Amino acid sequence: MAEPLVVVENVQKHYGDFHALKNINLTVDAGEVVVVIGPSGSGKSTLCRTINRLETITSGSIRIDGAELPKEGKALAKLRAEVGMVFQSFNLFAHLTILENVTLGPIKVRGLSKADAEKEARRLLDRVGVGHQADKLPAQLSGGQQQRVAIARALAMQPKVMLFDEPTSALDPEMINEVLDVMVTLAKEGMTMIVVTHEMGFARKAADRVVFMADGEIVEQARPDEFFTNPQSGRAKDFLSKLITH
Repeated sequence: MAEPLVVVENVQKHYGDFHALKNINLTVDAGEVVVVIGPSGSGKSTLCRTINRLETITSGSIRIDGAELPKEGKALAKLRAEVGMVFQSFNLFAHLTILENVTLGPIKVRGLSKADAEKEARRLLDRVGVGHQADKLPAQLSGGQQQRVAIARALAMQPKVMLFDEPTSALDPEMINEVLDVMVTLAKEGMTMIVVTHEMGFARKAADRVVFMADGEIVEQARPDEFFTNPQSGRAKDFLSKLITH
């Protein structure tokens, strides 16, 4: 039996006296889509950011494809190439064109030639529906378009797993679906994904498993149909009841 692609074991994270992650254990298999939900301040984004070491952990271990997360240096850069990340804010380089934003990593980190990187970047930009914007600067695109570029940029590194940290929370409502549609397509194509989101419709549609966090702990996890119809914990019931009333 192959080890899961992502293994989080006994992870603790402290910020001074604040216990942000409490004994987190989570595994994600290759091709699995795990959606992490929960109230604000529950540790969802912190967990997401520890998986590519944007946040260090106090204790415990995180393995990606069998390898322990490196502390720093070249090994960490290599790991980050294997773990794509899409943030709330699009984090595109403002002075580079859309095409240059997507080709930068493959040329610099993966050592692709400019021609090969551009060919692949154009394919990915077409795939997320912004191919015709390749020569523009990020500021000339809508937020939804910029976030789709950010997804293409992460995919260009051929990651083993994609992390999404509330990828639609900075977007206007009419742009949210265009980003979620790209993510649903990725999920259907078998990309391993860990998604922190407030979008319950996406969780229902695309998740293989919903992980519910509160107060820095994983309170429960289940298939979406089970979780949304029959949550086991009081915290989850409370959380869901507040969603449905609005």
